[in-house]
Amino acid sequence: MLVNKIPDQIQGKTLICKVDNQALKAIFDRKGTSRNLFMTQIGKQLYWLQYFGEFFIKMEYVKSELNVADTFTRQNPVLEASITHPFFMKIWNKFGPFKWDLMASSANVNCSASGEKLKYFSRYYDHFSHGCDIFLQPLHNLEQCFCFPPSPIIGKLMKYFQQQKANCVMVLPKICGSWYNLMKQYCEESFSLCQPFNQHAFTIVSSRGIRVPMRFKTEMIVVKLNFAKN
Repeated sequence: MLVNKIPDQIQGKTLICKVDNQALKAIFDRKGTSRNLFMTQIGKQLYWLQYFGEFFIKMEYVKSELNVADTFTRQNPVLEASITHPFFMKIWNKFGPFKWDLMASSANVNCSASGEKLKYFSRYYDHFSHGCDIFLQPLHNLEQCFCFPPSPIIGKLMKYFQQQKANCVMVLPKICGSWYNLMKQYCEESFSLCQPFNQHAFTIVSSRGIRVPMRFKTEMIVVKLNFAKN
């Protein structure tokens, strides 16, 4: 804990933090106690940081509609959807093993059959990732890659795979998107992962910080793409 780097100006002071997450405020008020282990660790670190740093943190709740920063930080839940481990193992058993989860974070990166986290690129800075922003990474030398991309960037991502002559197994919605012909051109094999509104295949993090089912309106498929064949 970097207590020695806390500025002298805040010692003995109270820092007022305005938050729009009631669950976060409740966990902090309970000195970090929560059934969510990750949130508990963060809460306890904050508690001991102010204890040893000799300052105080006070959280004040602000309704989301009054939070001027909310529109800039809140995103479409589809962008944060994750595949559950049992359904990832279905893909692993068919097309694996995998070494890379190309678009992930330390919180939702997929794991191998033995439980080890795959290598990954993150959207934002992540201490454990192998790079930030997949579109800035060289992909042509990577092997055994898996990717579950957000729907809005599927076409852009496939174009980048084509440019990089990369191979990848992707989870996609079964729709006639602008990328459909490109996918068919480079698809070597595919199978149906789940039917519409399946509640066991995908999850998202709710406003309370817990994972809940994410139900897609379309059938989801898995495709093995080889952009190096032409």
